[in-house]
Amino acid sequence: IARARSGIVKKAMQHVWSGYKKYAYGRDELLPLSNGGQDNWGGMGTTLVDSLSTLWMLGMKEEFWEARDWIRDNLDFDNVKGGVSVFETTIRNLGGLLSAYDLSGDKIFLEKADDLGTRLMRSFESRTGIPYGTTELFDGGRSYNTGWHPNEAVLSEIGTLQVEFRYLARVSGKSEYETHVMRALDEILKLDAKSGLYPTFIYNTKQELSFGNSDISIGAMVSEVH
Repeated sequence: IARARSGIVKKAMQHVWSGYKKYAYGRDELLPLSNGGQDNWGGMGTTLVDSLSTLWMLGMKEEFWEARDWIRDNLDFDNVKGGVSVFETTIRNLGGLLSAYDLSGDKIFLEKADDLGTRLMRSFESRTGIPYGTTELFDGGRSYNTGWHPNEAVLSEIGTLQVEFRYLARVSGKSEYETHVMRALDEILKLDAKSGLYPTFIYNTKQELSFGNSDISIGAMVSEVH
């Protein structure tokens, strides 16, 4: 049964990948109804990068290496204009590059991940060390909180960065990646959550760290931390 199901999964991936390749290759997302593509994650080929580990594990090696070539020749983070989500860019783009490096050992993925990680580090330049939610990747870019929570960081976005950056620190030999993400988590844990659960927002624009609200959740906005 498992082998039969795995074959169905691979066929589904081959189907969606062929559509992505034909209509939106190198774009962030495929628009399946209009047969086009859009770049609403910064224009970093997010679907392509985020799919690398899936391609490898499904044995779609030709597609994997073709995607590697696109990354080598086209992915330039200095060309990303405007701010990008630190959370989404970390889990999709940085995570995608690191998983591809871990699986294949190809240095291109590590080089791109190191470049991206360096640019994402700007988001930690807040008064408290708690990262801003948005950062500009181009040289000279700034970091800030997203418009709908300009003074606070979302708890889940702080506590979901550790896996990628700690692994990047290990494979790049640059300990500062781990230092910054663990400091952010350690600072949160210093706050007294009387119920044992932390609220959804943390102030990161004040001189001292404090809770941004009293809303408790076990799902969206906090789940990665708990």
